[in-house]
Amino acid sequence: MRGCFVDCWFPFAEHPAQPAPVRHIVYVQTRLRLKSGAFRLVVMLTTTSSRMIAAIPAGLSVTISKESSLRMGMRNAFTIDVHRLAALPEDTSWFPDIGRENFVIARAADRLKMAITKRYDAMLEQHPRPMSLMGPGA
Repeated sequence: MRGCFVDCWFPFAEHPAQPAPVRHIVYVQTRLRLKSGAFRLVVMLTTTSSRMIAAIPAGLSVTISKESSLRMGMRNAFTIDVHRLAALPEDTSWFPDIGRENFVIARAADRLKMAITKRYDAMLEQHPRPMSLMGPGA
């Protein structure tokens, strides 16, 4: 699952524990198991919005060119916001297409996964807890 792009009801900052009313494509950073045994997908928001991109702190984004996006089967250039994370239950209330054939929209190449992981690790070195973690129980 790591390195996949999927559709998600990524929560808005104003309501971080509730699914948003609009879908966003997210990047799956990892899957974690809670002490209860339940799983969460830790996802990063992606965006094409110049306003949202401008609000990302320096060094905490990875930009994907249109050419790279097309190679993955997507349509537009976009930016991954490494610091806007959500730890979300693996169910349809957060991932509307989970369990369906079309759940995975695209897969990141190894080089892209390494670039994202490098930014993520650098962020964790500077900030022990990610700056903006959302989702139920976050």
